[in-house]
Amino acid sequence: MTMPRVYADFNAIEYGGEGDFSAEMALTGYGTLASLARQRIRLIEGMSLLLYEPNDIECEAVAHFDSSRKDPAGRLGAWIAKISDHRKIRDCFVERESSYAHPCFVCGNDFAAQSNTLKNLREVCINCGTSVMEPMAPPQNVT
Repeated sequence: MTMPRVYADFNAIEYGGEGDFSAEMALTGYGTLASLARQRIRLIEGMSLLLYEPNDIECEAVAHFDSSRKDPAGRLGAWIAKISDHRKIRDCFVERESSYAHPCFVCGNDFAAQSNTLKNLREVCINCGTSVMEPMAPPQNVT
């Protein structure tokens, strides 16, 4: 099985201490959410990912739900990527994804097309009621 290639914002990387080559990166950005939705990927604990910033850098990581972190909405619990060795971050020559669409995870209806202005952005699909955050939903065993 091919490791999913998912957009990530490497500006959010947090390096381990001196002599520790591990790193973590929050997977909470809109670009990551839309990339997951376009590929119909729901994060699961221990999932291997190939994270990338177009025409910049990429690395392999493992998804982990950290129940002690807060997500962008201030709720407790957020997904992070664990990078075992940040020295393995490498150049990436992959272009940006060809689509800027953000489809509903379930029915594929484009969230961006659901509203004409930023004031009318919706958190659920008007077609099927699925949360815009479905690809980053907490694991089922976490409340």
